[in-house]
Amino acid sequence: MVYYLLAIDQASIDLVYAQPNNQDLVERIESRHGLHQLTAMRNLKMGNPQYELISID
Repeated sequence: MVYYLLAIDQASIDLVYAQPNNQDLVERIESRHGLHQLTAMRNLKMGNPQYELISID
């Protein structure tokens, strides 16, 4: 399961950034260095940041 951690976090942040009217949340994430987690996970080799979203409808 550790191999999916980075991809899950990357997908989550990508979805946040893709939303319209997200300035407040993006500002909060960036002001608290929230993206540092993704860099640290890459450096620790906690998975791959590439992912594919699939619809489950």
